[in-house]
Amino acid sequence: MINRLKGVLILSLSVLALNAHSSNSLDSKEVLAQKCRDLAQSVASLVSSQEKRACEEKLAMASIYIENAGDWIVENAYSAAKKELDNAVFNLQYAELNNCNRYIQISHSKFEAQRIKNSL
Repeated sequence: MINRLKGVLILSLSVLALNAHSSNSLDSKEVLAQKCRDLAQSVASLVSSQEKRACEEKLAMASIYIENAGDWIVENAYSAAKKELDNAVFNLQYAELNNCNRYIQISHSKFEAQRIKNSL
């Protein structure tokens, strides 16, 4: 009798864990996609404060890559999202190393893009 109850309890916990994991992964997918959208807007807002054309271009491209990554996350194409985020990080790093205006915001955006990528 006790062994049967243990078996039922283990099975019930397994089912609950699977349900919790599937709903959390859906939530986290939407959360990550929204983080990408927010970060893309934040990076795009840095473009207007730049004096160098190269800085404007790199930040605009980073914003596009981050936005695309959010779209890929929604489509469950995580490897494509990671590639887009890699490209965004590369562009943000360029802006960071070339003394573009608002260095701290650029550096923070690069860190956030890396964090989103590592969450995938």
